[in-house]
Amino acid sequence: MAAAPAPGVNLVESLDDSNKSTKLTPGTEAAAVAGVFFCLGLWGMAPSVSFGDSGEFIAAAATLSVPHAPGYPLYCLLARAVGTMFPWATWAYRVNLLSVLCGAGAMGFFWAALRRARLHPAGALLGLVVLGLSPLRLHTSLQAEVFSLNDLFAAAAVWIFACYRGRVFQDRPMAALGLCLGLGGANHHTLAFMVPALLVSGWLHSREDPPSPARLARSAALLLAFTGLGLLTYAYLPLRARLSPPLDWGHPVDLQRFLHVLLRKDYGSFSLTVEGASAGGWSGLQAQAARYLSSVGSELGPAGLLLLLLGLFAAARRLPGRGEVGWHLPVLLILMTGPVFLMLGSPPLDPQTTGALQRFQLMSLLGLGWLAAVGGSWLASQGRSGLVAAALTLAAAPLPCVLRSASWHQRTDLAALDYGRNLLRTLPPRSLLFIDGGDDTFYTLAYLLYGERRRPDIEPHDRGGLVFPSPYGPDFRRLTAEGKTERRREVEAAAARGSGRPVFYSTLDENILPGFELPLWGLLRRVGGSGFAGDRRPADSPTGPVLWDSYVDRTEGSKAQAHYRYRALVPVYPVMRGLADAARGDYPRALLRLRLADALGPDVRWVRPSVSQAAQWIGFLASLRQDWEPAGQAFLLATQVQPEAADSWFNLGVTLDKRRRYGEAESAYLRGVALNPSSFQAYYNLGALYWGQGRWSESMDWFEKAHSLQPEETGAARFAERARRAARGEAAP
Repeated sequence: MAAAPAPGVNLVESLDDSNKSTKLTPGTEAAAVAGVFFCLGLWGMAPSVSFGDSGEFIAAAATLSVPHAPGYPLYCLLARAVGTMFPWATWAYRVNLLSVLCGAGAMGFFWAALRRARLHPAGALLGLVVLGLSPLRLHTSLQAEVFSLNDLFAAAAVWIFACYRGRVFQDRPMAALGLCLGLGGANHHTLAFMVPALLVSGWLHSREDPPSPARLARSAALLLAFTGLGLLTYAYLPLRARLSPPLDWGHPVDLQRFLHVLLRKDYGSFSLTVEGASAGGWSGLQAQAARYLSSVGSELGPAGLLLLLLGLFAAARRLPGRGEVGWHLPVLLILMTGPVFLMLGSPPLDPQTTGALQRFQLMSLLGLGWLAAVGGSWLASQGRSGLVAAALTLAAAPLPCVLRSASWHQRTDLAALDYGRNLLRTLPPRSLLFIDGGDDTFYTLAYLLYGERRRPDIEPHDRGGLVFPSPYGPDFRRLTAEGKTERRREVEAAAARGSGRPVFYSTLDENILPGFELPLWGLLRRVGGSGFAGDRRPADSPTGPVLWDSYVDRTEGSKAQAHYRYRALVPVYPVMRGLADAARGDYPRALLRLRLADALGPDVRWVRPSVSQAAQWIGFLASLRQDWEPAGQAFLLATQVQPEAADSWFNLGVTLDKRRRYGEAESAYLRGVALNPSSFQAYYNLGALYWGQGRWSESMDWFEKAHSLQPEETGAARFAERARRAARGEAAP
């Protein structure tokens, strides 16, 4: 029987020999770790399609299609393979399962890398918990997305480096890294940001025995050759595009179109979103760094941040327990895939872009988790007190995961599925649907149409001409913005007049097709004015309870708070139903729904302008009926959600004036004038307000200002003169 270590034995060495103390091989340990995270993933995995790009990737897997640029060929092929091997559930469930498998595999590789670096087992466990239970990593590994597979390749590359840390430039590690990076690049381009971190770290680890120029040349050739071998997976794009799959982004059948998709020209090669880049310069760099640090803090929590700082300290000072990889790889990995990545793309600082960017920071979490493991390893090597501190830190490390469970646990998340099905419920047989923006509408419908093969009778078209088969002609994407608008109107007007099919729009803009009325029809609008030859719509379906009561809406408020993509869509329910209530004259209920929409998505780009526009419309309708109380409430809501809109303040002033709340009316008018000093009507109304109160001098001033803006309006001049005489006591007005 082996004796317990004597008091003088180095605790790090006795515990670090994991193969002897636990009798588990490194592969067994890694498999066990992966198994634990796989079980956790199965418990929290999304049951169906999610918001974002999920629906597109599921549909692409089910039909072997070409999703949005750069095409993600490896993901499509792997998802198809997994879906074929496990055919007992929907395609959404099967592709979600691929993400769970990739996320679990990434954690297995990460654990194996930590153990290869000879970190203290307690420290390795701390790093694993900090990384593995970060809400962002969990969220992306529980739904159909490419980032979990990207995480797997990144973790595999780190493991290869840990295995050959002093011999990275030998043939075997170079070939392995090249193949790993090439295959990973066939899934997501951001893996390229790891290359400088790996090569520079490899060079620094080889300083005692630096590779010769010949060795470096051979290493570079091997790395490029095997990277190219992995990137051959991109041949999938032109091969599949030639068969015209249901989803065929950019139709990359020739070299020009292939490069257009590969280089993400529709976005801009170095832009992370279609919104482009924000302002650069020193202030821009500071803003991107602040954005990154804020995200890191929320992911790691207090315990993770403490371990991160300890890891930096221990690695920089070469303290015992830091392991054999040092600080170069994790620090460079953090910098290259975090701040440098953000600064190169310089994405806008708006909430929409910030929400989309979170998932791009997964690779930098690998470096952060590694430094946390180094900090935990050094802490655990400080004797009994250090082990106690490590145990306490381990207990606190899952805190972000527990407190933010709504941001990653998706077992009950059916909101995207409900939304897509509700759209299909809205459409009569053989409908044409034109979709005016909205990835969640495109991709959720793509999944239902192609992944679940629902409603083959309908014909969807996105007005960008990228996702669904385009009716706008092969040259549409090359047209100018004005040319695209004109082409859309021509094609859509022809469909409305002569297709003989019901034509619908997914849009908030009722004027999107000039010359046609687009009355509300549940979540959609149906072409029903000039040139419409379809069936008469049931009187109670579009705006009454029948259609709306057929909808299923399992929206979770906690998820709307946690994820921008979620709250960017769910307000469409109260906005569209509020408009329907207003059309029936139920203004109080309509305003309640609009306030709910604003509460769901206060930072969403489209919500407040839409709520303001709808509220002003309600105020106008109520004013026509001289129903001043709901009219005032409507204009008040418009000023609350868009306080910079002068017209809302002017209209609010009118309703307050009509209700004899003169002081508040005066304040509203003056606020509007401050926003728009050139409004004749505002000056005129203020003159009339003061006239009614017998404040002749003030009335005269405002009527004169109104007359100066529109000299042809003699009424303002006439009232100004009468107010002047009244102020002098010369005559009654």
